[in-house]
Amino acid sequence: MGEYLVIRADLLAAADMLEVLGDPKLLSWEEDSHCLDVLARWLPKKGFKILPKLFDASYRPGMVKDDGDRLITSVGGCHLRSEDGEEPIQIWNSSVLELPQMRQELKRIIEERIIDMSFEEELERELGEAYYKANEKALESDNENLRNLARILMKLVESMDQVINNRKKKGGPPFVDFEFYIPRY
Repeated sequence: MGEYLVIRADLLAAADMLEVLGDPKLLSWEEDSHCLDVLARWLPKKGFKILPKLFDASYRPGMVKDDGDRLITSVGGCHLRSEDGEEPIQIWNSSVLELPQMRQELKRIIEERIIDMSFEEELERELGEAYYKANEKALESDNENLRNLARILMKLVESMDQVINNRKKKGGPPFVDFEFYIPRY
Protein backbone atom coordinates (compact mmCIF):
# COMPACT_ATOMS: atom_id res chain seq x y z
CA MET A 1 0.00 0.00 0.00
CA GLY A 2 1.35 3.39 -0.91
CA GLU A 3 0.51 7.04 -1.34
CA TYR A 4 -2.17 7.67 -3.94
CA LEU A 5 -3.04 10.40 -6.42
CA VAL A 6 -6.09 12.48 -5.48
CA ILE A 7 -7.90 14.59 -8.09
CA ARG A 8 -10.55 17.10 -6.96
CA ALA A 9 -12.79 19.30 -9.08
CA ASP A 10 -16.07 21.12 -8.76
CA LEU A 11 -19.09 19.22 -10.00
CA LEU A 12 -19.33 20.95 -13.41
CA ALA A 13 -15.61 20.56 -14.17
CA ALA A 14 -15.68 16.93 -13.02
CA ALA A 15 -18.74 16.16 -15.17
CA ASP A 16 -17.18 17.80 -18.25
CA MET A 17 -13.85 16.05 -17.73
CA LEU A 18 -15.43 12.64 -17.10
CA GLU A 19 -17.46 13.03 -20.27
CA VAL A 20 -14.14 13.28 -22.13
CA LEU A 21 -12.16 10.81 -20.01
CA GLY A 22 -14.71 8.05 -19.70
CA ASP A 23 -13.74 5.54 -17.02
CA PRO A 24 -12.46 7.31 -13.87
CA LYS A 25 -10.75 4.07 -12.80
CA LEU A 26 -8.12 4.85 -15.43
CA LEU A 27 -6.95 7.67 -13.14
CA SER A 28 -5.94 5.42 -10.25
CA TRP A 29 -2.27 5.52 -9.18
CA GLU A 30 -0.22 4.95 -6.04
CA GLU A 31 3.41 4.68 -4.99
CA ASP A 32 5.38 3.89 -1.85
CA SER A 33 6.44 6.99 0.11
CA HIS A 34 10.11 5.94 0.10
CA CYS A 35 10.02 5.69 -3.68
CA LEU A 36 8.46 9.18 -3.85
CA ASP A 37 11.26 10.56 -1.68
CA VAL A 38 13.93 9.02 -3.92
CA LEU A 39 12.14 10.28 -7.06
CA ALA A 40 12.14 13.80 -5.60
CA ARG A 41 15.92 13.67 -5.12
CA TRP A 42 16.77 11.63 -8.20
CA LEU A 43 14.69 13.17 -11.05
CA PRO A 44 16.52 16.54 -10.98
CA LYS A 45 19.73 14.63 -11.81
CA LYS A 46 17.99 13.63 -15.05
CA GLY A 47 17.07 17.23 -15.91
CA PHE A 48 13.52 17.35 -14.54
CA LYS A 49 12.56 20.66 -12.95
CA ILE A 50 8.83 20.55 -12.13
CA LEU A 51 7.81 16.93 -11.58
CA PRO A 52 10.28 16.25 -8.73
CA LYS A 53 8.48 18.84 -6.64
CA LEU A 54 5.24 16.84 -6.92
CA PHE A 55 7.03 14.00 -5.12
CA ASP A 56 8.89 16.15 -2.56
CA ALA A 57 6.86 16.31 0.66
CA SER A 58 9.02 19.21 1.89
CA TYR A 59 8.53 21.39 -1.20
CA ARG A 60 7.17 24.83 -0.36
CA PRO A 61 6.14 26.94 -3.38
CA GLY A 62 8.12 30.16 -3.70
CA MET A 63 10.79 29.10 -1.21
CA VAL A 64 13.16 27.08 -3.42
CA LYS A 65 13.66 29.77 -6.08
CA ASP A 66 15.04 27.43 -8.75
CA ASP A 67 13.79 27.21 -12.35
CA GLY A 68 11.07 24.69 -11.53
CA ASP A 69 9.83 26.69 -8.56
CA ARG A 70 9.71 29.89 -10.63
CA LEU A 71 7.69 28.14 -13.34
CA ILE A 72 5.28 26.65 -10.81
CA THR A 73 4.73 29.90 -8.91
CA SER A 74 4.39 31.92 -12.14
CA VAL A 75 1.08 30.16 -12.85
CA GLY A 76 -0.05 29.58 -9.25
CA GLY A 77 0.56 25.90 -9.85
CA CYS A 78 0.92 24.84 -6.23
CA HIS A 79 -0.14 26.04 -2.80
CA LEU A 80 -0.15 24.60 0.69
CA ARG A 81 -3.26 23.49 2.55
CA SER A 82 -3.62 22.28 6.10
CA GLU A 83 -6.68 20.45 7.36
CA ASP A 84 -7.58 19.71 10.96
CA GLY A 85 -4.28 21.08 12.28
CA GLU A 86 -2.27 18.61 10.21
CA GLU A 87 1.05 19.41 8.56
CA PRO A 88 0.43 21.42 5.37
CA ILE A 89 0.43 19.45 2.12
CA GLN A 90 0.98 20.59 -1.45
CA ILE A 91 -2.11 21.07 -3.53
CA TRP A 92 -1.36 21.26 -7.25
CA ASN A 93 -3.56 23.38 -9.51
CA SER A 94 -4.39 22.33 -13.05
CA SER A 95 -2.58 25.47 -14.24
CA VAL A 96 0.75 23.66 -13.75
CA LEU A 97 -0.34 21.17 -16.42
CA GLU A 98 -0.67 24.05 -18.89
CA LEU A 99 3.06 24.75 -18.68
CA PRO A 100 4.85 23.55 -21.82
CA GLN A 101 7.78 22.45 -19.65
CA MET A 102 5.52 20.22 -17.54
CA ARG A 103 3.98 18.68 -20.64
CA GLN A 104 7.47 18.04 -22.01
CA GLU A 105 8.52 16.33 -18.76
CA LEU A 106 5.45 14.09 -18.86
CA LYS A 107 5.99 13.19 -22.53
CA ARG A 108 9.63 12.40 -21.82
CA ILE A 109 8.65 9.96 -19.06
CA ILE A 110 6.12 8.27 -21.36
CA GLU A 111 8.54 7.99 -24.28
CA GLU A 112 11.83 7.17 -22.52
CA ARG A 113 13.07 4.78 -19.88
CA ILE A 114 13.92 7.41 -17.27
CA ILE A 115 14.73 5.37 -14.19
CA ASP A 116 17.99 3.43 -14.28
CA MET A 117 19.78 1.16 -11.84
CA SER A 118 21.26 4.11 -9.89
CA PHE A 119 17.68 4.94 -8.81
CA GLU A 120 17.11 1.36 -7.66
CA GLU A 121 20.40 1.37 -5.77
CA GLU A 122 19.48 4.62 -4.01
CA LEU A 123 16.12 3.13 -3.07
CA GLU A 124 17.87 0.02 -1.76
CA ARG A 125 20.18 2.19 0.39
CA GLU A 126 17.21 4.10 1.75
CA LEU A 127 15.15 1.02 2.61
CA GLY A 128 17.98 -1.37 3.41
CA GLU A 129 18.86 -4.59 1.63
CA ALA A 130 16.70 -6.60 4.01
CA TYR A 131 13.57 -4.77 2.72
CA TYR A 132 14.40 -3.96 -0.88
CA LYS A 133 16.56 -5.51 -3.56
CA ALA A 134 17.63 -3.51 -6.59
CA ASN A 135 17.16 -5.67 -9.68
CA GLU A 136 15.87 -5.52 -13.27
CA LYS A 137 12.35 -6.55 -12.27
CA ALA A 138 12.08 -3.72 -9.72
CA LEU A 139 13.60 -1.32 -12.25
CA GLU A 140 11.02 -2.17 -14.89
CA SER A 141 8.18 -1.99 -12.35
CA ASP A 142 9.29 1.46 -11.12
CA ASN A 143 9.65 2.75 -14.70
CA GLU A 144 6.19 1.47 -15.57
CA ASN A 145 4.60 3.01 -12.48
CA LEU A 146 6.21 6.38 -13.23
CA ARG A 147 4.99 6.08 -16.85
CA ASN A 148 1.49 5.33 -15.55
CA LEU A 149 1.46 8.54 -13.52
CA ALA A 150 2.68 10.51 -16.55
CA ARG A 151 -0.04 8.91 -18.68
CA ILE A 152 -2.70 9.85 -16.11
CA LEU A 153 -1.48 13.44 -15.93
CA MET A 154 -1.38 13.60 -19.75
CA LYS A 155 -4.97 12.27 -19.84
CA LEU A 156 -5.89 15.14 -17.53
CA VAL A 157 -4.05 17.56 -19.85
CA GLU A 158 -5.86 16.23 -22.93
CA SER A 159 -9.20 16.26 -21.11
CA MET A 160 -8.62 19.80 -19.88
CA ASP A 161 -7.72 20.97 -23.41
CA GLN A 162 -10.78 19.28 -24.92
CA VAL A 163 -13.16 20.63 -22.24
CA ILE A 164 -11.82 24.15 -22.82
CA ASN A 165 -12.32 23.80 -26.58
CA ASN A 166 -15.84 22.41 -26.08
CA ARG A 167 -16.72 25.27 -23.72
CA LYS A 168 -15.39 27.87 -26.16
CA LYS A 169 -17.57 26.42 -28.94
CA LYS A 170 -20.63 26.56 -26.68
CA GLY A 171 -19.86 30.06 -25.39
CA GLY A 172 -19.02 28.79 -21.90
CA PRO A 173 -16.11 29.76 -19.67
CA PRO A 174 -12.86 28.92 -21.51
CA PHE A 175 -11.16 27.29 -18.56
CA VAL A 176 -11.39 24.24 -16.36
CA ASP A 177 -9.97 24.20 -12.89
CA PHE A 178 -9.12 21.20 -10.74
CA GLU A 179 -6.50 20.22 -8.23
CA PHE A 180 -4.47 17.12 -7.57
CA TYR A 181 -2.11 15.96 -4.89
CA ILE A 182 -0.41 12.98 -3.32
CA PRO A 183 -1.19 13.00 0.42
CA ARG A 184 1.82 11.92 2.45
CA TYR A 185 0.91 10.24 5.73
